[in-house]
Amino acid sequence: MIQVEQLEDSAQADAALEDLLYETYVRGGFTDAILAHTLRAPAIRSRGIVLAARDRTPSLLGTVTLVARDSPARRLAASDELELHLLAVRPDARRRGIGEALVRDALQRAKAQGARGVVLWTQPTMDAAQRLYRRCGFERDASADFRRGARQFLVHRYVFANSDTYTRSTAR
Repeated sequence: MIQVEQLEDSAQADAALEDLLYETYVRGGFTDAILAHTLRAPAIRSRGIVLAARDRTPSLLGTVTLVARDSPARRLAASDELELHLLAVRPDARRRGIGEALVRDALQRAKAQGARGVVLWTQPTMDAAQRLYRRCGFERDASADFRRGARQFLVHRYVFANSDTYTRSTAR
């Protein structure tokens, strides 16, 4: 059984978070090595709530960050949206529902905070992540796609069902 909770504040948890993010993003080819310092635990924790997925063992299997409304790390979210950053699942733990558990937990937390929607972005080669986001109810917002240097980013949005007055045009 996968449990999702806020990552505890400890040196061991920080080391596990940094290792997982480095493995996923730098070694995975999604972040340039020169930017690896942005994946340090204090920088990630300063963004908002860092969620951790574990099974019966204490090992960190996956993580995602729900970015706080007042975080300077927010890039695309409208005032009534929250952002998800840095979904990562250990390679040996993939295809077990860990990513989905993390995303669904983050969505529940965002809704509980009064958000009308959630925005995130991926890279075109992140096929598994894009399938996961579609399964969780996110829709592509190609009008918000962007480039950073040589990298292209694809934007996805989730709108909570009770947000009937919310439209994508207000989400920019």
